[in-house]
Amino acid sequence: MITIKGYVVSKTLVNDPTGGKMIAIQIVEERETPGPVITGTDETSQMMRDVMPLVQQLLRSMPMVGPLMSGKVPIPRLLIWLNEDEAEALGPRLDVGDAVEIRIDNGKLELVKV
Repeated sequence: MITIKGYVVSKTLVNDPTGGKMIAIQIVEERETPGPVITGTDETSQMMRDVMPLVQQLLRSMPMVGPLMSGKVPIPRLLIWLNEDEAEALGPRLDVGDAVEIRIDNGKLELVKV
């Protein structure tokens, strides 16, 4: 079984070509971004390895740059289009920011609000 933990980032209501309403729900998974790789064994490389965590901490504390340097990146995992009846049958109403689990087992996909 595959389990993906994520959260709802967008829920959009659009008109389909037949005049009905469709709801698009997008779910993303947050992953840690790898830090910078500094190679070398000389004195400059060692100094960079010592200084880089301090620079990253300083940038994260700045209001304009902090959100961009959070150390996490959203990876799109699921975009599902449902008509109004299907959205009602989905079960618990999903809203932006809700944590969810996507479970895939033996060809069956299950979406669970956490």
